[in-house]
Amino acid sequence: MGRLQGKVALVTGAAQGIGAGIARAMAREGAAVVAADRNVAGVEALAAEIGAEPLALDVTSEADWAKAAAHVEAGHGKLSILVNNAGVELVKPMTEHSLADWRGLMAVNVDGLFLGCRSFQELLAKGGNNAGPASVINVSSIAGLVGYPDQLAYNTSKGAVRHMTKSLAIEWAAHALPIRCNSIHPGCIRTPMLEMAVEGWVREGSIPADDPWAAVAALCPLNAVGLPEDIAMGAVYLASDEARFVTGIELVIDGGWVAR
Repeated sequence: MGRLQGKVALVTGAAQGIGAGIARAMAREGAAVVAADRNVAGVEALAAEIGAEPLALDVTSEADWAKAAAHVEAGHGKLSILVNNAGVELVKPMTEHSLADWRGLMAVNVDGLFLGCRSFQELLAKGGNNAGPASVINVSSIAGLVGYPDQLAYNTSKGAVRHMTKSLAIEWAAHALPIRCNSIHPGCIRTPMLEMAVEGWVREGSIPADDPWAAVAALCPLNAVGLPEDIAMGAVYLASDEARFVTGIELVIDGGWVAR
C-alpha cells in the first residue's frame, strides 16, 4: 500500500473494465484519482466507491480534453500519472468496415491518446518528483503486436498506440521533459468489451458457439481468461517510482498468448 502516495492520476475509460480496475488499484495505492469517462453515471458510481473525482470526458473532443486539463490544474496543479485506457472495438470482416466505422474507432483509440498526451504535457512535466518522472501509460492490446481476423481497424489502432508510445518516450526524453511513457498490452481480459468481441468471434465463426469462453481460455497457454486486476497491477508498477528508469517499453500481460 502507498506505492502511489502523493501522486495525481487521471484514468480514461474508468467507468468499467480495465479502466475501473486501474482506477481502483491506484486509489488503493494512495493516488488522488480523477476517473474520467463519457459514461457519466458509470464513472460517478466508480468514483463514489473508491473516493475518486469523477470527470465527464469524451476522449475524441479537443474541448473536453482542454476542460480536463483546466480541472486538474485548478485542483492539483500537476498530473503525475496519465492512463490512456479508453477504447472501442469492432469485430467484422474488413469488407464490412465502413469508412465511418474506421474513422470512429480511430478517433477514440488513436486521436484520443494524442489529444490526452498533448493536453497534459505541461502538467505532466510538473508531476514528477525527486524520485522519478511522471508516467504516461497507454493501454494497447496484444492485437497491437499480432494479427487477429475480423478486427482490422482495432488491430491497426492498437499498433498505432504502441508506436505512438515509443515515439513519445523518445521525444520527451530528447526535450529533457521528466515524463516516462509506456504501453500495456492485455491479452483476453474478462470485460464488457471482450464479451462483445467474443460475441463477434462466435458470429464470424472464429470460435465455437457451444462454449466460447472455454475456447478463448484454450487459446492462452495458461488456459485462463484474465481479470482487470491483472492489468491494474502492471499499471501500478509503471506508474510508481519503482519504474523510474522504465520508458518506451511494451508490458505484455496476456498469460503467454504472444509467446506461443
